[in-house]
Amino acid sequence: MKKVLFAIAAMAACVSASAQVWISGGASISNDSDWNDDKSATQWNITPAIGYALDDALEVGLELNLEGYKKDETSRLNFKISPFARYTFFTDGDFSMFLQGNIDFANYSQKSPDRKGQVFGVSIKPGVKYALTDNFAMVATVGQLYWSHSDRTEYFDNDQNSFGVGVGSGLSFSLVYSF
Repeated sequence: MKKVLFAIAAMAACVSASAQVWISGGASISNDSDWNDDKSATQWNITPAIGYALDDALEVGLELNLEGYKKDETSRLNFKISPFARYTFFTDGDFSMFLQGNIDFANYSQKSPDRKGQVFGVSIKPGVKYALTDNFAMVATVGQLYWSHSDRTEYFDNDQNSFGVGVGSGLSFSLVYSF
């Protein structure tokens, strides 16, 4: 039994010695005012992520997204979980370019009017990464190619399918810490 436990510990040590686990995240808050009716809307977003580098070109991970919105009597809360794979196709020193494929599972609820639903989607996002140090990097993605299916039967008579290409939209920055 001791030999089996020692072998498992040795394998775990070998894997963790070459492992590149990283965490990242972002947060935002905005308040927009409507000049026509003196009403304002507040929106916030928290996006933590964790990933694992399988090798120099392939990473897998999990992103979470918690978003809230409030304007007058309308409030909305969205939760999304997105497993992803990231393929780095170009590297030059500290700079690299990648494509990231996400599978999105989201749940949303809104009050006044009451609405609830789920969303399933897939997307591909181009991105860049710049290593600031051995442990810190900046990552940015912009645009996406996506398809999603929304279950909206609670407040509409049908579901909704969306497909699109966003170029120049959906810009996001994050700081990544690798350990």
